[in-house]
Amino acid sequence: MNVLITGGAGFIGYHLAVSHQQRGDHLVILDNLFKLDGQMDAAFTALVGQPNVRYLPVDLVKPLDLTMPKTAFDIVYHLAAINGTRLFYEIPYQVARTNLLMTLQLLDWLEDTSVGRLVYASTSEVYAGCEPVGLLKVPTAEDTPVVFTQPTEVRFSYGTSKFMGEFLTLQFGRTHQVPTTVIRYHNVYGPRMGEKHVIPEFIARLQRQERPFRIYGGRQTRAFCYVDDAVAATHLAATTPRCAGEILHIGNAKEEVMIEAVARLLMKQADLELEIQECGEPAGSVGRRCPDTAKLQRLTGFEAAIPLAEGLAKTFAWYHDGRQVGTPSG
Repeated sequence: MNVLITGGAGFIGYHLAVSHQQRGDHLVILDNLFKLDGQMDAAFTALVGQPNVRYLPVDLVKPLDLTMPKTAFDIVYHLAAINGTRLFYEIPYQVARTNLLMTLQLLDWLEDTSVGRLVYASTSEVYAGCEPVGLLKVPTAEDTPVVFTQPTEVRFSYGTSKFMGEFLTLQFGRTHQVPTTVIRYHNVYGPRMGEKHVIPEFIARLQRQERPFRIYGGRQTRAFCYVDDAVAATHLAATTPRCAGEILHIGNAKEEVMIEAVARLLMKQADLELEIQECGEPAGSVGRRCPDTAKLQRLTGFEAAIPLAEGLAKTFAWYHDGRQVGTPSG
Protein backbone atom coordinates (compact mmCIF):
# COMPACT_ATOMS: atom_id res chain seq x y z
CA MET A 1 0.00 0.00 0.00
CA ASN A 2 0.92 3.65 -0.39
CA VAL A 3 0.58 5.30 3.03
CA LEU A 4 0.95 8.90 4.18
CA ILE A 5 1.45 9.65 7.89
CA THR A 6 1.56 13.15 9.32
CA GLY A 7 3.32 13.25 12.67
CA GLY A 8 5.29 10.10 11.87
CA ALA A 9 8.21 11.23 14.01
CA GLY A 10 6.02 11.52 17.08
CA PHE A 11 4.89 8.91 19.56
CA ILE A 12 2.03 6.90 18.06
CA GLY A 13 2.93 8.06 14.55
CA TYR A 14 6.41 6.55 14.77
CA HIS A 15 5.16 3.18 16.01
CA LEU A 16 2.46 3.18 13.33
CA ALA A 17 5.04 4.03 10.67
CA VAL A 18 7.32 1.18 11.77
CA SER A 19 4.38 -1.20 11.59
CA HIS A 20 3.60 -0.20 7.99
CA GLN A 21 7.26 -0.22 7.01
CA GLN A 22 7.65 -3.74 8.32
CA ARG A 23 4.60 -4.80 6.29
CA GLY A 24 6.42 -3.65 3.16
CA ASP A 25 4.18 -0.65 2.48
CA HIS A 26 5.51 2.49 0.80
CA LEU A 27 5.53 5.33 3.32
CA VAL A 28 5.59 9.11 3.09
CA ILE A 29 6.09 10.80 6.47
CA LEU A 30 5.42 14.51 7.03
CA ASP A 31 6.80 15.99 10.26
CA ASN A 32 8.60 19.11 11.50
CA LEU A 33 10.24 17.23 14.43
CA PHE A 34 8.48 19.37 17.06
CA LYS A 35 8.16 16.31 19.30
CA LEU A 36 11.92 15.72 18.98
CA ASP A 37 12.93 19.34 19.59
CA GLY A 38 13.99 19.69 15.96
CA GLN A 39 16.46 16.79 15.92
CA MET A 40 16.00 13.25 14.59
CA ASP A 41 16.71 10.58 17.19
CA ALA A 42 18.37 7.26 16.37
CA ALA A 43 15.07 5.39 16.03
CA PHE A 44 13.56 7.84 13.54
CA THR A 45 16.84 8.09 11.63
CA ALA A 46 16.84 4.33 11.20
CA LEU A 47 13.22 4.36 10.04
CA VAL A 48 13.65 7.03 7.36
CA GLY A 49 16.77 5.26 6.13
CA GLN A 50 14.68 2.34 4.88
CA PRO A 51 14.17 2.12 1.10
CA ASN A 52 10.37 2.11 1.33
CA VAL A 53 10.20 5.26 3.51
CA ARG A 54 10.32 8.88 2.36
CA TYR A 55 10.55 11.63 4.97
CA LEU A 56 9.62 15.22 4.16
CA PRO A 57 10.54 17.79 6.86
CA VAL A 58 7.60 20.15 6.50
CA ASP A 59 5.74 22.50 8.81
CA LEU A 60 2.08 21.64 8.30
CA VAL A 61 0.99 25.02 9.67
CA LYS A 62 2.01 26.49 6.32
CA PRO A 63 0.48 25.68 2.91
CA LEU A 64 1.96 22.44 1.59
CA ASP A 65 4.23 22.87 -1.42
CA LEU A 66 5.84 19.46 -1.57
CA THR A 67 8.47 18.55 -4.11
CA MET A 68 6.86 15.21 -4.83
CA PRO A 69 4.56 14.01 -7.57
CA LYS A 70 0.90 13.68 -6.68
CA THR A 71 0.20 10.04 -6.05
CA ALA A 72 -2.73 7.95 -4.93
CA PHE A 73 -2.65 6.98 -1.26
CA ASP A 74 -4.39 3.91 0.05
CA ILE A 75 -4.36 5.40 3.56
CA VAL A 76 -3.70 8.90 4.87
CA TYR A 77 -3.27 9.09 8.65
CA HIS A 78 -3.40 12.57 10.18
CA LEU A 79 -1.69 12.27 13.58
CA ALA A 80 0.32 15.51 13.62
CA ALA A 81 -0.63 17.68 16.60
CA ILE A 82 0.82 19.48 19.59
CA ASN A 83 0.06 17.13 22.46
CA GLY A 84 1.23 16.73 26.05
CA THR A 85 -0.95 17.59 29.03
CA ARG A 86 1.41 20.21 30.43
CA LEU A 87 1.33 22.07 27.11
CA PHE A 88 -2.46 22.43 27.26
CA TYR A 89 -1.90 24.72 30.25
CA GLU A 90 1.43 26.31 29.26
CA ILE A 91 0.82 27.26 25.60
CA PRO A 92 -2.93 26.89 24.97
CA TYR A 93 -3.09 29.38 22.09
CA GLN A 94 -0.26 27.68 20.22
CA VAL A 95 -1.81 24.25 20.81
CA ALA A 96 -5.22 25.23 19.43
CA ARG A 97 -3.92 27.34 16.53
CA THR A 98 -1.33 24.82 15.37
CA ASN A 99 -3.64 21.81 15.48
CA LEU A 100 -6.37 23.56 13.50
CA LEU A 101 -4.02 25.01 10.88
CA MET A 102 -2.28 21.69 10.30
CA THR A 103 -5.59 19.97 9.65
CA LEU A 104 -6.77 22.69 7.27
CA GLN A 105 -3.51 22.75 5.31
CA LEU A 106 -3.49 18.97 4.93
CA LEU A 107 -7.10 18.85 3.77
CA ASP A 108 -6.49 21.63 1.26
CA TRP A 109 -3.53 19.68 -0.17
CA LEU A 110 -5.57 16.46 -0.37
CA GLU A 111 -8.37 18.05 -2.42
CA ASP A 112 -6.93 16.83 -5.73
CA THR A 113 -5.36 13.64 -4.37
CA SER A 114 -6.84 10.15 -4.64
CA VAL A 115 -7.24 8.77 -1.09
CA GLY A 116 -8.60 5.32 -0.28
CA ARG A 117 -9.12 6.04 3.42
CA LEU A 118 -8.53 9.16 5.51
CA VAL A 119 -7.96 8.53 9.22
CA TYR A 120 -8.06 11.43 11.67
CA ALA A 121 -6.53 10.90 15.12
CA SER A 122 -8.57 12.57 17.87
CA THR A 123 -8.65 12.14 21.62
CA SER A 124 -10.65 11.30 24.73
CA GLU A 125 -10.05 14.94 25.75
CA VAL A 126 -13.13 15.88 23.72
CA TYR A 127 -15.18 14.52 26.65
CA ALA A 128 -13.39 16.63 29.28
CA GLY A 129 -16.29 19.09 29.60
CA CYS A 130 -18.99 16.44 30.01
CA GLU A 131 -18.32 15.59 33.64
CA PRO A 132 -19.08 19.02 35.20
CA VAL A 133 -22.53 19.05 33.56
CA GLY A 134 -23.35 15.45 34.47
CA LEU A 135 -23.19 13.97 30.95
CA LEU A 136 -20.12 11.76 31.29
CA LYS A 137 -20.95 8.07 31.58
CA VAL A 138 -18.12 5.63 32.25
CA PRO A 139 -17.30 3.50 30.30
CA THR A 140 -17.78 6.21 27.69
CA ALA A 141 -19.31 5.38 24.30
CA GLU A 142 -18.74 7.25 21.04
CA ASP A 143 -22.23 8.78 21.06
CA THR A 144 -21.62 10.57 24.39
CA PRO A 145 -22.37 14.31 23.94
CA VAL A 146 -19.29 16.48 23.54
CA VAL A 147 -19.47 19.57 25.75
CA PHE A 148 -17.14 22.54 26.19
CA THR A 149 -18.58 24.69 28.95
CA GLN A 150 -16.78 28.00 28.31
CA PRO A 151 -13.74 29.05 26.25
CA THR A 152 -11.93 30.27 29.38
CA GLU A 153 -10.71 26.79 30.41
CA VAL A 154 -7.19 26.47 28.99
CA ARG A 155 -7.19 22.66 29.12
CA PHE A 156 -9.80 22.79 26.35
CA SER A 157 -7.08 24.09 24.00
CA TYR A 158 -6.36 20.55 22.87
CA GLY A 159 -9.83 19.02 23.05
CA THR A 160 -11.54 21.84 21.13
CA SER A 161 -8.92 21.81 18.38
CA LYS A 162 -9.21 18.05 17.95
CA PHE A 163 -13.01 18.08 17.97
CA MET A 164 -13.09 20.78 15.30
CA GLY A 165 -10.59 18.68 13.35
CA GLU A 166 -13.02 15.76 13.53
CA PHE A 167 -15.76 17.92 12.04
CA LEU A 168 -13.52 19.31 9.28
CA THR A 169 -12.19 15.89 8.33
CA LEU A 170 -15.58 14.19 8.24
CA GLN A 171 -17.05 17.02 6.17
CA PHE A 172 -14.04 16.91 3.83
CA GLY A 173 -14.69 13.21 3.32
CA ARG A 174 -18.35 13.78 2.54
CA THR A 175 -17.62 16.69 0.19
CA HIS A 176 -14.86 14.93 -1.75
CA GLN A 177 -16.17 11.34 -1.50
CA VAL A 178 -13.22 10.16 0.59
CA PRO A 179 -13.98 7.33 3.07
CA THR A 180 -13.06 8.84 6.44
CA THR A 181 -12.63 7.41 9.93
CA VAL A 182 -12.18 9.34 13.18
CA ILE A 183 -10.37 7.55 15.99
CA ARG A 184 -10.34 8.84 19.56
CA TYR A 185 -7.28 7.63 21.45
CA HIS A 186 -7.70 6.98 25.17
CA ASN A 187 -4.55 7.35 27.25
CA VAL A 188 -2.06 5.59 24.98
CA TYR A 189 1.37 5.10 26.53
CA GLY A 190 4.65 3.33 25.87
CA PRO A 191 8.28 3.80 24.82
CA ARG A 192 9.26 7.04 23.14
CA MET A 193 6.19 9.03 24.21
CA GLY A 194 8.17 12.09 25.25
CA GLU A 195 8.41 13.66 28.69
CA LYS A 196 5.16 15.61 29.06
CA HIS A 197 2.68 12.88 30.05
CA VAL A 198 1.96 11.38 33.44
CA ILE A 199 3.77 8.05 33.01
CA PRO A 200 7.13 9.41 31.74
CA GLU A 201 6.90 12.23 34.30
CA PHE A 202 6.47 9.64 37.06
CA ILE A 203 9.43 7.66 35.73
CA ALA A 204 11.64 10.76 35.61
CA ARG A 205 10.78 11.67 39.20
CA LEU A 206 11.34 8.11 40.35
CA GLN A 207 14.79 8.25 38.81
CA ARG A 208 15.42 11.32 40.95
CA GLN A 209 13.89 9.50 43.95
CA GLU A 210 11.67 12.47 44.67
CA ARG A 211 10.64 12.59 48.34
CA PRO A 212 7.78 12.93 48.97
CA PHE A 213 6.48 11.71 45.65
CA ARG A 214 3.93 14.29 44.44
CA ILE A 215 0.77 13.19 42.67
CA TYR A 216 -1.94 15.42 41.22
CA GLY A 217 -5.32 13.71 41.12
CA GLY A 218 -4.13 10.44 42.61
CA ARG A 219 -7.70 9.18 43.16
CA GLN A 220 -8.68 9.88 39.57
CA THR A 221 -8.90 6.85 37.31
CA ARG A 222 -7.75 6.16 33.77
CA ALA A 223 -7.72 3.17 31.41
CA PHE A 224 -4.27 3.11 29.80
CA CYS A 225 -3.62 1.47 26.43
CA TYR A 226 -0.16 0.24 25.44
CA VAL A 227 1.05 1.65 22.14
CA ASP A 228 1.38 -1.73 20.37
CA ASP A 229 -2.31 -2.36 21.00
CA ALA A 230 -3.18 1.15 19.82
CA VAL A 231 -1.23 0.67 16.58
CA ALA A 232 -2.90 -2.68 15.87
CA ALA A 233 -6.34 -1.13 16.45
CA THR A 234 -5.49 1.90 14.29
CA HIS A 235 -4.47 -0.32 11.38
CA LEU A 236 -7.69 -2.31 11.65
CA ALA A 237 -9.76 0.88 11.76
CA ALA A 238 -8.01 2.09 8.61
CA THR A 239 -8.37 -1.14 6.62
CA THR A 240 -11.77 -2.46 7.69
CA PRO A 241 -14.41 -1.30 5.17
CA ARG A 242 -17.15 -1.09 7.81
CA CYS A 243 -15.12 1.54 9.73
CA ALA A 244 -15.51 4.13 6.97
CA GLY A 245 -17.64 7.03 8.17
CA GLU A 246 -17.36 5.96 11.81
CA ILE A 247 -16.02 7.49 15.02
CA LEU A 248 -14.17 4.83 17.02
CA HIS A 249 -12.59 4.62 20.45
CA ILE A 250 -9.12 3.14 20.62
CA GLY A 251 -8.08 2.12 24.10
CA ASN A 252 -8.02 -0.65 26.68
CA ALA A 253 -11.32 -0.93 28.51
CA LYS A 254 -10.19 -3.92 30.56
CA GLU A 255 -8.27 -2.05 33.29
CA GLU A 256 -9.48 1.19 34.84
CA VAL A 257 -6.95 2.15 37.50
CA MET A 258 -6.28 5.01 39.91
CA ILE A 259 -3.34 7.27 39.10
CA GLU A 260 -1.90 6.50 42.53
CA ALA A 261 -1.89 2.79 41.62
CA VAL A 262 0.07 3.60 38.45
CA ALA A 263 2.66 5.38 40.58
CA ARG A 264 2.96 2.36 42.87
CA LEU A 265 3.34 -0.03 39.94
CA LEU A 266 6.18 2.13 38.60
CA MET A 267 7.74 2.30 42.06
CA LYS A 268 7.80 -1.50 41.99
CA GLN A 269 9.66 -1.37 38.69
CA ALA A 270 12.15 1.06 40.23
CA ASP A 271 12.45 -1.05 43.40
CA LEU A 272 11.44 1.97 45.47
CA GLU A 273 8.82 2.67 48.13
CA LEU A 274 8.28 6.40 48.48
CA GLU A 275 5.79 8.39 50.52
CA ILE A 276 3.06 9.79 48.26
CA GLN A 277 1.88 13.37 48.65
CA GLU A 278 -1.50 14.18 47.07
CA CYS A 279 -1.39 17.71 45.63
CA GLY A 280 -4.94 18.14 44.33
CA GLU A 281 -6.54 17.65 40.95
CA PRO A 282 -5.41 19.56 37.84
CA ALA A 283 -7.90 22.17 36.64
CA GLY A 284 -10.31 20.77 34.08
CA SER A 285 -9.18 17.16 34.55
CA VAL A 286 -11.94 14.55 34.74
CA GLY A 287 -12.34 12.18 37.69
CA ARG A 288 -12.77 9.04 35.60
CA ARG A 289 -11.85 8.06 32.07
CA CYS A 290 -12.46 4.67 30.52
CA PRO A 291 -13.62 4.05 26.94
CA ASP A 292 -16.37 1.77 25.80
CA THR A 293 -14.62 -0.13 22.99
CA ALA A 294 -17.53 -2.41 22.05
CA LYS A 295 -18.03 -0.66 18.71
CA LEU A 296 -14.39 -1.17 17.69
CA GLN A 297 -14.58 -4.83 18.69
CA ARG A 298 -17.86 -5.33 16.81
CA LEU A 299 -16.53 -3.79 13.59
CA THR A 300 -12.96 -5.15 13.63
CA GLY A 301 -12.77 -7.93 16.21
CA PHE A 302 -10.02 -6.06 18.07
CA GLU A 303 -9.35 -6.55 21.77
CA ALA A 304 -6.44 -5.05 23.70
CA ALA A 305 -3.93 -7.76 24.63
CA ILE A 306 -1.23 -6.14 26.78
CA PRO A 307 -1.97 -5.82 30.53
CA LEU A 308 -1.06 -2.59 32.29
CA ALA A 309 1.65 -4.17 34.45
CA GLU A 310 3.39 -5.60 31.37
CA GLY A 311 3.14 -2.36 29.41
CA LEU A 312 4.44 -0.28 32.31
CA ALA A 313 7.40 -2.65 32.69
CA LYS A 314 8.29 -2.23 29.01
CA THR A 315 7.89 1.53 29.20
CA PHE A 316 9.95 1.84 32.38
CA ALA A 317 12.72 -0.27 30.86
CA TRP A 318 12.87 1.95 27.79
CA TYR A 319 13.14 5.17 29.78
CA HIS A 320 15.42 3.72 32.43
CA ASP A 321 17.72 1.30 30.66
CA GLY A 322 18.41 2.12 27.07
CA ARG A 323 15.65 3.81 25.10
CA GLN A 324 15.48 1.18 22.38
CA VAL A 325 12.34 0.62 20.32
CA GLY A 326 11.26 -1.70 17.54
CA THR A 327 13.78 -1.84 14.71
CA PRO A 328 12.65 -1.12 11.16
CA SER A 329 13.29 -4.01 8.75
CA GLY A 330 15.40 -3.42 5.69
